[in-house]
This record gives sequence, structure tokens and C-alpha cells, in this order.
Amino acid sequence: MKKIFIAFTIAATIFTACEKETDQEPQPQLPTVSSEPITNITTISAESGGNITSKGSADIIEKGIVWSTTSNPMYGASNSYMTNDGDGIGVYSSTMTDLISGTTYYVKAYARNKVGTAYGSELSFTSVSLSLPTLTTGPITSITNSSAVCAGMITSDGGTEITARGICWSTEPNPTILNTLTYSGTGSGEFEGIVTGNSNTLYYVRAFATNSVGTAYGNELSFLTLVGIGDNYQGGVIAYVLQSDDPGYDANVQHGLIAALSDQSTSAPWSLTFTTTGATAQAYGTGQANTNTIVTDQGEGSYAAKLCDDLVLEGYEDWYLPSMYELEKLFLNKDVIGGFAVAFYWSSSEEDMNSAWLQSFNSNSQAPGTKTNTYYVRAVRSF
Repeated sequence: MKKIFIAFTIAATIFTACEKETDQEPQPQLPTVSSEPITNITTISAESGGNITSKGSADIIEKGIVWSTTSNPMYGASNSYMTNDGDGIGVYSSTMTDLISGTTYYVKAYARNKVGTAYGSELSFTSVSLSLPTLTTGPITSITNSSAVCAGMITSDGGTEITARGICWSTEPNPTILNTLTYSGTGSGEFEGIVTGNSNTLYYVRAFATNSVGTAYGNELSFLTLVGIGDNYQGGVIAYVLQSDDPGYDANVQHGLIAALSDQSTSAPWSLTFTTTGATAQAYGTGQANTNTIVTDQGEGSYAAKLCDDLVLEGYEDWYLPSMYELEKLFLNKDVIGGFAVAFYWSSSEEDMNSAWLQSFNSNSQAPGTKTNTYYVRAVRSF
């Protein structure tokens, strides 16, 4: 009987222990979350996120990222910022905004259930610093005697909006916006500006761009404006610049006529004798050959072609008596060239044995004159 009681007591004890073990509540568990890499970092924003692989012992009620400028940011802490990206498990992404440029931040993903808040590993990054824009100058195109077109290219805005851009220039190196400039709008990318100035002048040019940090400049370029009629140049004054339909025109190299600054004579004959020299060409570009022919025929003496052939001005020795149509170019621009009398001027174009062509500087007309009569002379040279 005693043995039966002992067995019953042991069985009851075992049953009671099993019953207590079956009724025990499971331990509460936090979610399991990892932090996603930080991407798309700018001056004011960046992206990260998390991956919740387990909700723990209760449903996810909130998830996101938390960040701070100090290590170990915490949910709800006064020095921390956070996002709320909803609930549920899996991968999610978040965007940090209102960052301060050039600042280091510490970031963690978080996930919350009713048990509490779990965190992923701490990551860190530095927001992009604001800087001056980066840009280049050029190319320079469409150069004339008073203007050119200059391009610019902004390759980086420095992390903040370009509020002004354009071209600045000066006759001295390193031009700035304190010199002459032209504005070409706002924003990054390519732009153009028109540089204006005087003829036959060397200009230094730089593109510029302005943001909240300041103004930056591209590389410096320089260009020489083309010569213009009336410019002092190579011993004289520009009298004519070749146009596209003129013989000898070159789109890449400027050519034309230079007139002496003053008359070589007010009373010189065309030749010393009545003879046929063969210098009969009248077209533009034939004056030099005419002059050579006349001098070879007449030799030494004081006559129109020889006065021009012997002329030396500022080291230039290649002066000649202009042909009839070269002389007409001088008449058409006489007010800009300056120094002409209201009189007839000899050309180097022969009419016949007794006469050669004259150009009236009173009216645009030509007439033959007796070779031994005396008239005005103005030498030219080609460039």
C-alpha cells in the first residue's frame, strides 16, 4: 500500500510540472533590422534605408531611419532626426533632407514593435560641401573688327544654384566682373556671350559663373579683333578691307589696302615722257604690277609711280601707286581715311600713250589726264 502512494505522488508531481511548463508565456522579442548603404549624397540630402528580416514577437508598428551629427542616434532623442516609413517587414528606403553641406552624419535603420525599438548597424557619411562653380571658357568665334562670340561651359554648379553667368573681358589679363561683361542667364551647361570692343585690339576673355559661395572664372583666352577702315596699321591707315567677292579674299586671313597717312605730292606728273608703258590694268589688285611696269619704263625721276615706289614709312617699303579701281576704294572711304584734297589724284592705270586715269576726290568719277600734267598722289600698300 505504501508503494502505491509513493508512485501516485511522483506521477502527480510530474503532471503538475508539465502543466506549469505548458502554460508559460513566450519571451517578448524585438524586430531584426539591418541598415542599408547610404547613396545619392548631395549638399542637402542623402538616401539610406533598412531591411527588416524578422518582426520579433509582435507586428511592426513603425520603421525608418534615424540620424544625427553625433554618434549613436536614437529614436525620439532631441539631437536626432528620423523618418517614418510605415510598417511591415522587408526592405525599405528613406531620404534624409535639410542636411547641412560639408557635415558628417551618423545613421541607423530602426524598426519598432510593441516590445520596443531595434536598430541596424551605425553608418556615417559627409554631405557634399558647397564650392565655387567649375567652368571653362571658349571657343571664341565670329570675330569682326568690333565684336566676337565667346562660349562658356559650366561643368559643376558647386552644389548650389548658378544665379548669374556670362563673359567678362578686358585689354589687360585676368578680366573679372569688375571689368566689361555680358550676362548670359542662369543655370549650368553651355552658354554664349557677345564681346564688343574696338578694332585691331587684343582682348583677354574669361567665362564667369556665380553661386551662393561666390564667382568663379574659366580659363583665360585672348583674341585680336579685325582691323577696320580708318585704323592706323602697318605704316598707314586701313583704306579698304577685302570682301568675299574681291580677288584675293581669304575667309581666314584679313587682307586689304593701306593708304599712306598723307599725300606724297600735290603736283606730280604721271610720267616724264609720252610713251606707252603697258601699265593698263584697272582692276583691284593690279596697282603694284602697274607701278613696277611704269618705273621700269621711266627709270629715275620725280613722277607719281616713282614717288610711291621710293616711299618708306615705319619700315614698310612696298608702297605703290593704286590702280584706277583701287583708287576708287580710297575715294569711297576718304572721310574715314582722312587727309585728301578736293582734287584729282593719279592712278597707275594707263589710258594710252598720252594719258592715264585720274580719280576725282570731289565726286566719284574717273577721267583721263595728260601724263605730263601734275596732280595729287597718294601711295598705298597691300596687307
